Amino acid sequence: MNTSSQRELRDVVVGLGVVILVVGVLGVVFGPTRTSGDDTIDVSAVFGRTDGLRVGDPVHAAGVKVGEVAALDLVEQFRVQATLRIDASLKLDTDANAAIVTDGIFGGKLVRVDIGGADQIIGDGGRISFTEDAVVLDDLLGLIVSQAKSAREAGAKE
Repeated sequence: MNTSSQRELRDVVVGLGVVILVVGVLGVVFGPTRTSGDDTIDVSAVFGRTDGLRVGDPVHAAGVKVGEVAALDLVEQFRVQATLRIDASLKLDTDANAAIVTDGIFGGKLVRVDIGGADQIIGDGGRISFTEDAVVLDDLLGLIVSQAKSAREAGAKE
């Protein structure tokens, strides 16, 4: 082989190595969170609306990620049952609550869990009874507009 073809072969091998390294780093950084079955428990929570919530979205307690949404299933009366896979060390009391909130102004959805203060603990397969549905920005803006219109109309009549 001449030196020109050796350089080309070396450049191709180095380029492939760099591409494999970059893909590997991106896979580790943005890949799915892996949790072992021994360290987590599954609890369910039923919501009326879960707009924007997806499987894999985080579950937070006190601002710290403690798990993820494992499943979303439509149940009786068109409600949605979310299965939350959370860290087993997190002890949820029977009066804990779960709320679907937005992560910042333009962020995605997440489930916020407030632990509660009861004496009994929710175990694996248990259910969070107290829930708050997702707030939909379009509904909120519609409410603000309708309130402004009614206030303007009431001011015009006076």
